[in-house]
Amino acid sequence: MNDIDRMLRTTPINRRSALGVLGLTGASAALAACAGGTSPAPSTEASAPASVAASTEPSAAASFEAESELLIYNWTDYISDKNLAEFKTRYGTDVTQDFFASNEEFITKVQAGGSGYDLGCPTAEYVQALIEAGIVQKLDHSRIPNLQYINPTFLNNAWDPNADYMIPKDYGTTGILYRTKLVPEPVTSWKDLYDLTIGKYSGKVVFVNSMGDVFPMPLKMLGYSVNDNDPAHLEEARKIFLDLAPHILALDSDTYDDKMTSGEALLVLGWTGPITDLKANPDTADTVYLVPTEGTIFWMDVWMMFADAPHPNASYAWLNFIHEPAIQAEETIANYYATANDEAKKLVPAEILNDPAVFPPDDVIASLEGSLDHSGVQQRADIWAEFASKIGG
Repeated sequence: MNDIDRMLRTTPINRRSALGVLGLTGASAALAACAGGTSPAPSTEASAPASVAASTEPSAAASFEAESELLIYNWTDYISDKNLAEFKTRYGTDVTQDFFASNEEFITKVQAGGSGYDLGCPTAEYVQALIEAGIVQKLDHSRIPNLQYINPTFLNNAWDPNADYMIPKDYGTTGILYRTKLVPEPVTSWKDLYDLTIGKYSGKVVFVNSMGDVFPMPLKMLGYSVNDNDPAHLEEARKIFLDLAPHILALDSDTYDDKMTSGEALLVLGWTGPITDLKANPDTADTVYLVPTEGTIFWMDVWMMFADAPHPNASYAWLNFIHEPAIQAEETIANYYATANDEAKKLVPAEILNDPAVFPPDDVIASLEGSLDHSGVQQRADIWAEFASKIGG
């Protein structure tokens, strides 16, 4: 069984799945861990103007004429509409997107070969298997001059040490969202989430349907690494899962923001993405996101080019365009995920740059871990299946 088959058969995979093949823990932190601990984590201090209007001049595109079409396989609503329009204006290239709902769906489709797409945007941990399967092509850095703006931390990582095959799109964390008007109790930790779930807010809590994102909760509560596979420690985690299961409303990775809006869910183990819309709605403006004090995981989605990309010039034009500082800043504004582009950060509005839900401060970064590929750990898979089967009692 190859790496791709193994992941498909044994791992419940979702968009916000943890970063894989790192196995790095502790004080080196997620951002430094991404570089194998060899580079300092980028500073989160703000010196940003209020908008992207004061952008630097657009960088020169590579000296190749872009084709009239670009085909991208992507997560839904993951590129700024403004940037899509700007790309069309500059290059005369129509961008067509197809969408996937999970890394599992992505891998299943592209593994079949002949996808017809130019670019894809999976989570970083899955690219190594795609490289080994010959699905991804090596990138020509001379055609992506805007790589100069990406913090070296994100270009020197364990999955692709020289950024030969992938470049960052954005990154984020897995943590807790809750409605402060409806949950007056302090929520700062995984233990707080556990107590409130089995107690006062039983039936009002949603977890994302992603084993890789949920397993850190019991492991970190117990003081273990997210990568701990000691059978005794996993059995301890199992007991916590079984305590929680009857009190959880649902495993839901796609509509938990709707459940928070309706009041059906008051607490969520999830991701930062929905926080923008929730805060923009007066009815849910009280929603907050936090990284639990015990620590959690961080993930990174990446751009990669398919080996059989039919429009390589347009692909390179896009990869360079999307990391132009003002363009990349607009991506953070639109999607509310952190950029790896240091120059773009200078153009991100201060209220976003200073939001710890988007750009974790250094003390939070120090509590983050990258996650190994645990798809071959049968005990984890069995615990997750048992937990999922008992959701809601």
